Amino acid sequence: MKPVLPLCCSNTAFRLFSEQAAKIETTDGLLKASVAVAMHQLEDVKITDVTRQINGYAKMIRSRVHGPQQQAWLAHLHQYLFEDLGYAGNSEDYYAPSNSYLPEVVETRRGLPISLALVYKAAAEKIGLTVHGVGLPGHFISALETERGTLYIDCFAGGRTMTKEECRHRVESIFSDTVEWNDQMLRPVTHRMWLSRMIQNLLHIFTTNQQWADVAAMLEFQMMLWPKQAQLQRDLALVLARIDMPKPACMWLGEYLRSNPNDPERDELTSLLSKLSR
Repeated sequence: MKPVLPLCCSNTAFRLFSEQAAKIETTDGLLKASVAVAMHQLEDVKITDVTRQINGYAKMIRSRVHGPQQQAWLAHLHQYLFEDLGYAGNSEDYYAPSNSYLPEVVETRRGLPISLALVYKAAAEKIGLTVHGVGLPGHFISALETERGTLYIDCFAGGRTMTKEECRHRVESIFSDTVEWNDQMLRPVTHRMWLSRMIQNLLHIFTTNQQWADVAAMLEFQMMLWPKQAQLQRDLALVLARIDMPKPACMWLGEYLRSNPNDPERDELTSLLSKLSR
């Protein structure tokens, strides 16, 4: 029998995330699920506060545009978000968890590339523009569809537009010769992949800081997003064992080994399972 989730995640956050998972490929679902992730650590967070802010951005931009020209909408979008409001990347404290928490990002107007891109997408689509997320290796950007083609936007750099060649140079500057450029890197990501990457950023931060209960909570979110990825059961079990939760750790590890009998580390995992069962 599988243990009932959540074990480490906030009940309120987990419930909201679960509700949004079914409609994650809508912008509203992605936005609200991102707020749910923040709710794990932030108290008194309300979705309506975030959506009210986004709607306010769109209302302000509409009041400034007097005509149907797409270029005018785009110009005022960038003027308002990046110049008037000052949205930009938090390069001074890049690895702070708050950079991934949408309510904090909207309040401080600072964040990671991926969270800033979500604010940009939500605001842009409220005024009729089409925006996709692009998960470049090491750097998340936005792809804005225009009448003249696709514009690549670096929200972390204050809304700077990038050519395809500049995107390639950005990846090469980060990874040197270890990653070979491929134009497929510019393909839009699904919302599920977008949200999963946001959670992976938090997993990295919490693992580095040895915040194991928070690592477990992020894995619980990932398990809702990717129910068929059995390795998440193993990963959660190992973290639960680390924070002295042997019973649910035993149940998840047993579940994993039953469905993955050929795991190359089966002997070590079976030995751990035996210890957890005592």
